[in-house]
Amino acid sequence: MVTKKTRERILEGKLRCKKCNKKFFIKNGTAFFVPSPEKQTAKKMHKLRQITLKQEIPKKWMRLFSKQELAALKKEWGWMSSTIKKGKGAVHLDFATGTGRFLRDIILRTKGEIIVLDYGYSTCLELQYFLKKIRKYSRVSIICANARNMPFRDGVFSSVSSWHGLDEPKMKETIKEARRVLKNGTWFTASGIHYKRESKSFLIAREHNIQLITKKSVTQTLKRVGFRKIQHRTFFQGRWSEKKSYLPVLGDFYSSYAIKAKKQGFK
Repeated sequence: MVTKKTRERILEGKLRCKKCNKKFFIKNGTAFFVPSPEKQTAKKMHKLRQITLKQEIPKKWMRLFSKQELAALKKEWGWMSSTIKKGKGAVHLDFATGTGRFLRDIILRTKGEIIVLDYGYSTCLELQYFLKKIRKYSRVSIICANARNMPFRDGVFSSVSSWHGLDEPKMKETIKEARRVLKNGTWFTASGIHYKRESKSFLIAREHNIQLITKKSVTQTLKRVGFRKIQHRTFFQGRWSEKKSYLPVLGDFYSSYAIKAKKQGFK
């Protein structure tokens, strides 16, 4: 049921799943497939807004990285974006979008439609604010949902990406969903951080049940769910320099990587 819309998009309305009969809602142009925690978002929204205004819009977040790290990041994003279809008819999905750093780069590289998916209610609201402020909202639709249970039909996307979206528990379910929603013959790409075994970062991640990604584990998972032509590349190795970072810990050795794989066959 649509209660408010413009020529470009639905602003307010409700959705109902025909299989489970659950109701979901569209609010201010964003579709929410998670419960609405409106009473709990004020503090988090304020924190996110400060990040948007002070770091993301003016790109001051780049100051947190060394020249070597920024050069590696530029190569990493270029390598990942090479899988994204550039035409106006393409539809790209980026999940675990966060504050929108990689999304901003994606928008510049394709003329097609972009769907972003993030589980955080507050994050999705802030993403919309960010996109409007940088005047890039017209081709982007925001979905608030769990990447392990994506609310999309099979084979609808021309490409799928995620910058650090695999650094979470139950990686296999997320990768399996990414393959399901991809068109045959198209690419999935993601990136993340490898921690040095037994480092402080490694031990903290394990203690808090944060997915410990290794080259072997992510490659094997991609193979098991049916991806082919898997390519893994390390872009930077060094010690983490951000003082207030939770993970990685300041001074810990880490390596940043990206991986891409192709969906082939219909199994």
